[in-house]
Amino acid sequence: MERRMSQVEISYEELEQEFLKALADLGSEDLGSERGVVATSQDDHVTARRMRLLSDGLNLYGWTNRCSRKSEQIMANPKVSVVVAYIQIDGVASVKGHPTDEAEFLELIRNKLPHRYENLVKSWSMNSNTVVIEIMPKRIGLWKYADPDAGIEEGIYVLNVAKEEAHRIDFRWQSDTSSATAYWE
Repeated sequence: MERRMSQVEISYEELEQEFLKALADLGSEDLGSERGVVATSQDDHVTARRMRLLSDGLNLYGWTNRCSRKSEQIMANPKVSVVVAYIQIDGVASVKGHPTDEAEFLELIRNKLPHRYENLVKSWSMNSNTVVIEIMPKRIGLWKYADPDAGIEEGIYVLNVAKEEAHRIDFRWQSDTSSATAYWE
């Protein structure tokens, strides 16, 4: 008898708060792993690379050279996937202006990287090709192992930001993922 994957709706607000807490220190000077892996694609060619990212709520920000493959791929296909620690984020990226022209980004840098702020602004001032990358999440997922004492059931926890829905997907017995729509959205 084949068992199918189960999908259980859970509290959007609670899972959102968990992801907000997990991403809060991303990019700060206190966090050792301030980089994530960002995957972009164009013309059936996928590229992944480590990138310094900062969070502002669930949105992620970084910077790169306007002429980089990353920027060109984002402009051609804004769908991206990011991995930070054990969190996977599928979203839509956009190439913004120069960092010194993006007031909200500068404020984020000032708050998250106060000891590096002046050096970064100075560096960006000397490179007119630097641009801000903004990533707005559509779906955020995290695998959790069971912890009965903490009330955690094993599975993939998925926050569908676009639909404001949250689900836990149970993989323990199943090999067929077709019945768990939250897994594929």
